[in-house]
Amino acid sequence: MINHPPSPLIRLLEAPARIRYGASLVLTILIAALDASAFTSVSLGILYIFPTLFLAPALSRVQIVLISILFTFLREHFAPFGYEQESLARMSYGMVSFLGAGLFSNELARGRRLALEFSKRIQEQMELRREAESQFRSLIESSPAAIITLDSGGHVDLANQAAHDLLALPPGTLINADVRQYLPVMADLLQAATDDLPYRTATTARGRRANGESFLACVWFATYPTRNGMRLAAIITDSSEDLREWQETSLQSLLRSTRVLVGSVSHEIRNICAAIGVVHANLGRLPGVEQTEDYAALGTLSQGLARLATVELQATAEQDMDPVNLEQLIEEFRIVAGPSLEAQEIELAIESPGEPLLVLGEHHGLLQVLLNLVRNSIRALEGSATRLVRLTITQEPRGVILRIYDTGQGVAHPERLFQPFQQGADAVGLGLFVSRAIIRACEGELYHEPTPEGCMMCIRLQPCAALDGGADWNSMEHSA
Repeated sequence: MINHPPSPLIRLLEAPARIRYGASLVLTILIAALDASAFTSVSLGILYIFPTLFLAPALSRVQIVLISILFTFLREHFAPFGYEQESLARMSYGMVSFLGAGLFSNELARGRRLALEFSKRIQEQMELRREAESQFRSLIESSPAAIITLDSGGHVDLANQAAHDLLALPPGTLINADVRQYLPVMADLLQAATDDLPYRTATTARGRRANGESFLACVWFATYPTRNGMRLAAIITDSSEDLREWQETSLQSLLRSTRVLVGSVSHEIRNICAAIGVVHANLGRLPGVEQTEDYAALGTLSQGLARLATVELQATAEQDMDPVNLEQLIEEFRIVAGPSLEAQEIELAIESPGEPLLVLGEHHGLLQVLLNLVRNSIRALEGSATRLVRLTITQEPRGVILRIYDTGQGVAHPERLFQPFQQGADAVGLGLFVSRAIIRACEGELYHEPTPEGCMMCIRLQPCAALDGGADWNSMEHSA
């Protein structure tokens, strides 16, 4: 903002009050003396307008009226005309002149002060704006996530260094570039937005770097209207590594569940083979049966089933168990299971000891077990008047115990809870069977704890502090 130097008149009007008072007094005395002098026959009273101009900026309007009256009487008193019939008219003209000059000077000084104050506020606002812009740019440049803004034509208006790194571009080359060649979804979103309906949301789409490499982009964006049309601001991250980790975790979980299923099926087939073998041996004692084709076919079937039963899915590598933070596990469980429970109007209560606990296990496997148990509780609470699922965590001498209690009808035959392929199950009847296998793989135990009402399932896990010299928990069977 350009500041022009003030004019001499403005400098006089802005002089300190004591200087103006002194100068006005001296000037008034000098004018009165010259006007009263016998050497002149011309009235010099009009010169009183100058002390009026000097004094008015420091006076109120009432004081300006009073000083105008004073100068009017001084002008008429020392004038060479004397008091005549025309004196009243001359005094009126003088009064109007002095009063007008004083009010003009006062308003001029007041306007100058207001302009200076307004200019000062404008400068302060500009400084604050520059500081905010500097902080905003520092925040954008220091962000590890890519941040870009697009103009109404889909060209990049602003991009931080993380955006250039994400798209494998040299610094500064992304400005004014067409975003369609890197993230077509953003241009489509900008075209879909209208001036009347700005929106903000998140999406996942495929992106392409400048070197031709594809990646999975997670985009949080918002549109906003401007004078030049709708614009878009977006925060972008590369979710390719998260997708690979999620796929790897899902594959490992699937393999573990599949090994349990194959083992259960093989166990049932072996039982059938044993029964077929007994029948085959008994038939062989009958005279003439050994020479029949049906007898030979039965033996071949029994041997084939036995070989099939011995083939089990083996783990490609042993799954290493790491310390699992129960606080993080329960928080993730709350996020995943909360919406389902809320949709069913089921209250979820979680009671934890309030201190971080580390247990031995596999994070995703333990989360899957908790979700399986909650799904069972949701089915058990259908038609129940009181709909509550409570998860409590306690640290006991036996280990860390997670108890999941629901106010359903309870379990009629708890001894058959963990049997595979149960009749009447919603699916194949392997949920609890697989869940207990996962917990036992974590050197823990899953069991049912009798309660007067409802159902309580317990998960016992080994704390990491007890890894050395701990007891063999798998040998500690809980009796329902």
